[in-house]
Amino acid sequence: MYPRPYRLLTGLLLAALLPIGMAQAADKPASVNICTENEESYPWLLKDRPGLNMIMIRQVEKQLGTKIEIKTLPWKRCMEEVKAGTMDGLFKISFKADRMEIGHYPMTGDKPDSSKRMLDDSYSLYRLKGGKLEWDGKAIKNADGAAIGAQAGFSIVDQLKGLGVRVDDGTRSADDNLQKLVNGRVAGVALQTLEGDISIAGKPELAAKLEKISPPLVVKPYFLMLSKPFVAKYPAFATQVWDTVAAVRESAEYKKQVQQFK
Repeated sequence: MYPRPYRLLTGLLLAALLPIGMAQAADKPASVNICTENEESYPWLLKDRPGLNMIMIRQVEKQLGTKIEIKTLPWKRCMEEVKAGTMDGLFKISFKADRMEIGHYPMTGDKPDSSKRMLDDSYSLYRLKGGKLEWDGKAIKNADGAAIGAQAGFSIVDQLKGLGVRVDDGTRSADDNLQKLVNGRVAGVALQTLEGDISIAGKPELAAKLEKISPPLVVKPYFLMLSKPFVAKYPAFATQVWDTVAAVRESAEYKKQVQQFK
């Protein structure tokens, strides 16, 4: 048996090392709870099967070795819960300066780091076939005082208002917004391009009446946002999450999934 002074010294060393071990354990959470919207946005978010966002997040989860729990919520509620710190993060979200109140984007200086984006997507303007509504890349013309429809809570709403047009953002779903256009309640509808194209292509009654205006209203990157309490508690791990998103996006495995996705 070791002498008493040796045992005392060993005990003191173990006691001193314990907080270090605990601190190291706290550098990585047992799981990450994130939310996303509960509406479809092809090909990123789907209800009947995993969209590309879910495929990406599961690959990120695998590389991190940390469980990622995903909850689908109405978009505004999802943002509110991240802001309140009851959710650790959300996806997919484009950059707006006022959204920095909600949580943290991956940043480089005072700008979002687009190299850490999940994806690029665009918004386009849709009109009745043969309609007068125009978009020349700078201004929306011939709305004749009528509103442009847009999805509630989406970043395109502020852009449309900045262009000086009236906006009807009282409806969340893409299909309902397109139906407003068919019914003559709005002069046009601004939708995420892939979602708008798929919504129209999947409904012959819409495809016969509506068309997309070129060029896109805007092309922008979308990110995984992390809550402020989460980043404050796990700063190094938060950086690792965003780095892993970038690595997965550029990986051969994920790119193959994108190419084969239908």
